[in-house]
Amino acid sequence: MELILQVIFSSVFSGFMLSAAIPNEFYLFGCPVYTLIAFIPLYLIFNKIKNFRLAFLAFFLQTLTTHLISSFWLAYFKDFAIFTLGASALGTACIGGAFGIYFFLPYYSSVSQNKLNENALVLPLLQSPVFRVLYFAVLYTLYEWVKSAGFLGYPWGTVSSAMFKWPILMQTASITGTYGVTFLIILFNAVAAEFLLFYFSNRSLQKTRLNQNIQAAKLLCAIFALVLIHGVYQYDKERKPVKEITTILVQQNSDPWKTESDTETILTSQKLTKEKFEELAEEGRKAELVVWSEGCLLHPFPYGEKYYRWFPETSPLQDFIRACRVPFILGGCYYREEDGNTGNSFNVAHLYDSEGNYRGYYAKNHLVPFAEALPFIEIPIVHAFMEKIIGISAGWAPGDQYVYFDIPCHVTKDFRLPAVKTINLAKPYYIQREEESVPNTVRISTPICFDDAFTDIMRPLFLNGCELFVNITDDSWSLKKSSEIQHFVIASYRAIEYRTTLVRSANAGYSVVVDPSGKVIADQPLFKESSAACDIPVYEHKMTTYALFGNWLPYLCLILFAVCCAYAYFTFSPYDFIPSERKIKKGKKSKKSDKKKKKNSKNKK
Repeated sequence: MELILQVIFSSVFSGFMLSAAIPNEFYLFGCPVYTLIAFIPLYLIFNKIKNFRLAFLAFFLQTLTTHLISSFWLAYFKDFAIFTLGASALGTACIGGAFGIYFFLPYYSSVSQNKLNENALVLPLLQSPVFRVLYFAVLYTLYEWVKSAGFLGYPWGTVSSAMFKWPILMQTASITGTYGVTFLIILFNAVAAEFLLFYFSNRSLQKTRLNQNIQAAKLLCAIFALVLIHGVYQYDKERKPVKEITTILVQQNSDPWKTESDTETILTSQKLTKEKFEELAEEGRKAELVVWSEGCLLHPFPYGEKYYRWFPETSPLQDFIRACRVPFILGGCYYREEDGNTGNSFNVAHLYDSEGNYRGYYAKNHLVPFAEALPFIEIPIVHAFMEKIIGISAGWAPGDQYVYFDIPCHVTKDFRLPAVKTINLAKPYYIQREEESVPNTVRISTPICFDDAFTDIMRPLFLNGCELFVNITDDSWSLKKSSEIQHFVIASYRAIEYRTTLVRSANAGYSVVVDPSGKVIADQPLFKESSAACDIPVYEHKMTTYALFGNWLPYLCLILFAVCCAYAYFTFSPYDFIPSERKIKKGKKSKKSDKKKKKNSKNKK
């Protein structure tokens, strides 16, 4: 019982410390110092755990605590809270618990129960400090990759999301993605925990272990040194933009749950846009693009195109855009008919050109599971259940194309980009690029909300020639500052990974412009009506290591993990993984059976 209480305390404490490091209501941009000690209690308790059940419990509680504390704002997602918070917390905890079983592998030893075990010669490798710290870092990195990818992916609550105040470490994302940052922090925790274990152990018998701890520390220092050298160079590196596009970002701060009509939202956005046009005119500058956030337009296109020719009545949207004579990107929805009366609704970014003509849309690719995307909603029984019991009528359909908008801009110097080759991807895009880039246009991709948190969406957008990421989002439903900042921090890694400027235009924040080193160029206050006009720099489209190879580090971790599992499988017999009590019982039974056999043989004689 005492051991169970220790496991509960260590796991909950670890989850609490990680949650305190991630952007929260007290530390708005996070406190990365806490990550340096967050996993030490978890590492230490694994030296006391004696079976796989407690190993599962340890990581189940740690991941559950982290999710519930750091992502508590998911409970504000109105009718979907049972899914967004409840289901996501349980799912994340189950994934964590499953990984906890494998975390226990190097700590499990039948030698402690039976010193005459025939496999004793191979145990020093599995139990050596160098192996254990690397294994711990590798497996936790693999865990974050698994929980952050795919349809059910949830990249919040990660170690890397706590690093915004340490931008030097974040620079390694251009090589390894966010997973390199996670690996480094977890490795630090593991090495520190090993030294604590040595300090409180019988050191007269641990000379070999001390040497191995020192070797692990040297490895950590070498990796840290390389990361710091690379980080300082990249963070302070002078990058000269080849183009600039003067953009007005509008943050209307409307409540998505209370808004039944978009008239007020449109009029507010028009007012904020006019103010910036007037300011730019006084400065002798001219806007080249206007961006309104996700969900500004409620009437679905293509029918909405006709609707907004006449509404709002006091200032029709199309007339307003035509008067501004600037391209507009606006969040809205699109309904595409497919089979007669059926069709799909998409969460989209609309494009109007400077003449006020509707030019097309980009549909959100990665939908929020169980909120925007409802599995089996097309089945009548499921649809009826969701509508009557939970009050959900339908979900969105995911986009099936990568779409780009070529927007006129101004060139900062005489520079002509090389031809961009189209890379063969599973999802094609339908706007084709010319043989060579047009110098006075910038190729923009418009990932929507959740899209910018996933590299499987952003990487293809970059590989096919995107020169500027313009994200439109609406996190205002959360009503919490920590939600806005957490999304921003995760998205900011995309600017570093691809060394491409990232623009975020949000309904209530965090509206911001991030340069290729992760520095904030311009931002707007949270939960306030606001607009900003800034010259957004566009840099030469260059391939980074991460853009070229993608998630190579998690795949490497997966290979190492598979090798370790295979090694353990061929090294230990199946009985090694049976709890000691059961082994004793089996041993007793075998002795009794041997005695019975001897008696039977004597009787026969």
